[in-house]
Parts: sequence; C-alpha cells; structure tokens
Amino acid sequence: MPGNSLLVSFELRPSGNGTLLRMTETGFREQGWESAVLEEQYREHIIGWDFYLPRIAPHLASLTTRP
Repeated sequence: MPGNSLLVSFELRPSGNGTLLRMTETGFREQGWESAVLEEQYREHIIGWDFYLPRIAPHLASLTTRP
C-alpha cells in the first residue's frame, strides 16, 4: 500500500553458464521511521532475505525440469 511499501528490484544477468541475480530493496528512509525503527526493520529484512534468496535458484530449477 502507498505509505508502507518498499521497492524490491530484481536484476538478472547472464554469467557463464548461469544467471546472476542482483536484488535491491529501497525505501526504508522514505517511511519516515525513527532511526531505531529504521535500523530494526532493515535488520529484519536482511534476515528475511537471507532465508528466501537461497531458495530461489532451487525453486526455479524445479520449474524447468517439469515435463
């Protein structure tokens, strides 16, 4: 929703025999949070992306191997 959303961009580039994924999340400062809240939200998002990003490639591989 406007006012509480962050922008997540995914950039895909060929790299050797594979693809390089670059993910960028922006908009933390634009939320108008106090410094402590901003830092906590940023840390929580790092933990979340550390969990989800490693699962993207295996998931995509499972989609491409289906009949």
